[in-house]
Amino acid sequence: IAMVAAYSKIASSSSVFYRQTRVGFEGLHFEIFKFRTMYPNAEADSGPRLSEQGDDRVEPSLRWLRSSRLDELPQLWNVFRGQMSLVGPRPERPEFTIELERQIPGYGRRHSIKPGVTGFAQVYGRYDTDAAHKLGYDLQYLVSWSVALDTQLLLRSFFRRVWN
Repeated sequence: IAMVAAYSKIASSSSVFYRQTRVGFEGLHFEIFKFRTMYPNAEADSGPRLSEQGDDRVEPSLRWLRSSRLDELPQLWNVFRGQMSLVGPRPERPEFTIELERQIPGYGRRHSIKPGVTGFAQVYGRYDTDAAHKLGYDLQYLVSWSVALDTQLLLRSFFRRVWN
């Protein structure tokens, strides 16, 4: 974490860490911590929008942090604070959650467990996987949860990020 923070500070003139409100367990809001990879005020012109593959808001020198998912390491603080788990559905921004709950039946069920740093949708999906499909992964995780599944998803997350 210290090495990534040092690189981020050298590679960008802006702050190293980024905080953003997300929806967690039982719909409660919390502040998620990440290494900042986007330009400062990246959504000033467009407003909130979902991240996408090849997102032009990401600073080129920090793109590898995002693609390797190392930008998510500070979320271990959220796990330590009890707001997140290592494995579970990824927490979404409130602006998007409201709309997704309106559009996709059962979307709110994903808030019945703590959100995770990684999960089924992160291992088997991609940035551009649509929300309904990701919900399918989240619901599959909810009904299949086990220590063995969490271990498998953690290992797949690690090896996918190291060798991709």
